Amino acid sequence: MLESVSHLEEVAREWKINREDVLLLALNSCGARSPLDKPRMRFQLELDSRPADPSYLILSLGREDSPFEIDGRELRLHGERVGTVAGIEDDDAVLGYWRNGTKMLTLNSNQRSQCVGCTFCPNTLEGASDPAIRELDLPGYFAALAANSGVPDLSGVETVTVCTGCFLYEHLALEHLEGVRAAMRSTGCEGTLHFLSSVLTSEAGLDRAAELGPFHLTLTVECFTNRANILKQSKAALTVDQMVATLGAAKERGITTDFTYIVGLDPIEEAVENLKRLVPVTTTFPRFQTFQAHNPLMDVYRTPGSDTIEWNLTMRRAVEELFAETGLRPQWWQNYRSPWAYTFAGEQLTGARI
Repeated sequence: MLESVSHLEEVAREWKINREDVLLLALNSCGARSPLDKPRMRFQLELDSRPADPSYLILSLGREDSPFEIDGRELRLHGERVGTVAGIEDDDAVLGYWRNGTKMLTLNSNQRSQCVGCTFCPNTLEGASDPAIRELDLPGYFAALAANSGVPDLSGVETVTVCTGCFLYEHLALEHLEGVRAAMRSTGCEGTLHFLSSVLTSEAGLDRAAELGPFHLTLTVECFTNRANILKQSKAALTVDQMVATLGAAKERGITTDFTYIVGLDPIEEAVENLKRLVPVTTTFPRFQTFQAHNPLMDVYRTPGSDTIEWNLTMRRAVEELFAETGLRPQWWQNYRSPWAYTFAGEQLTGARI
């Protein structure tokens, strides 16, 4: 994807994109070779070309064909150092973790082992911990989290995100979300309750979600082609018409709407054609994630050409054109695998990166 640091500079000049965005896009797509005994890791990256503005990443390791190599101290491109790393952790499931300082809490409150998983998900490849919190335990967990984070309560938290994909049915998800909202209120949090899922789609279910207070639905779209082979059944069964209808109905109820999409699974033409239909029913910038193949076997799911930097930059530019007039823009802290890091269609992106 990138042949050298000089090739990186050449691509950045040719496409008129800062080198950091090109590098991070390639890194997310390629993964890295590493002597570290971890299938995936979370870490902070300080690029040599932008040392004052570090980023947080989650990366696939063990990719012997990658032009990138990472160890406990450095990130190198074809042997040449391009950044330093710190705060390395296994990317396993923890009960909760912060993004954007302590303004946004991501909650893994349901057992991941209940999810059969999609082909791009690392859940089925790791011997990770399998946390679960019963609704009755959530207030205690939130109180302990606040104390451990040095805040008196969670009143300053703007968003609590439930991101596990392990709810088999809509009513089970809603029961859990009601418990999360009650626990949020017990610790002073009246922020947005954010849910990533494909099971919340019915009119009655959306009514119930809207009653929970500020609510944000991220529909897990992921891809448009080869869905039966890539996605678990509950996601694969959702048609594009149903996606549009669900997000439209949620938007009508005052629910914040967006979706997740994996860049690199669909041909560009099919991707743009279908994404165009979702733009009018989306109220915040979607979670576009660069496809990370966790091992060589997963490369078979890449759409032809998506293993090149030119394909990825073409797709990036196509999405920019779709969202240019909406005013919606990506934020790195919401998505550590974004095709956008520091700029979007030439505009500077600001905000938290951790």
